[in-house]
Amino acid sequence: MGRRIVCPSCNTIFDEDLLKAKSSENNCLVCGANLSGDGEPNVTDEHSDWITWWYLRDKRFEDDYSIWDKLPYHPEYFEVIKEFKAPPKDSPGGLDEAKRILRTYIPDAFPPAQEEPVISCPYCSSTEYTLMNRGYGLLTGFLGSGKVKRVCNRCKREF
Repeated sequence: MGRRIVCPSCNTIFDEDLLKAKSSENNCLVCGANLSGDGEPNVTDEHSDWITWWYLRDKRFEDDYSIWDKLPYHPEYFEVIKEFKAPPKDSPGGLDEAKRILRTYIPDAFPPAQEEPVISCPYCSSTEYTLMNRGYGLLTGFLGSGKVKRVCNRCKREF
């Protein structure tokens, strides 16, 4: 294991052996900055208005991750997972853009919401239905009366 190199621009930590394997001993793999420290970065900062965001894990809870644009008041409760640059929260779509940029570093962080399945009547394919209590039946009495049934608003069938 080689020595550890910190990028002066994005503060990403690299192992020297990794940089040699990628044929990038002098340039950062994330932002492209010069790692030798003897000159200016090789790339221009096109996002000078971006701020630093932190992706944190709450140590008190097992799977509680959050994204912050300011460090929290009690840093002893939080562990920094990733520090990155993104647009401020008050810019249009700032928080969503920060989450998108974070997903480039950590793909499973804040996955986009999945669509909920659409419930439709199996007889007429209508998506309009009413939820009703089952109630009392002559054969079953109160057995199953606490269950909920769906009744289609178009064809009036239960499903």
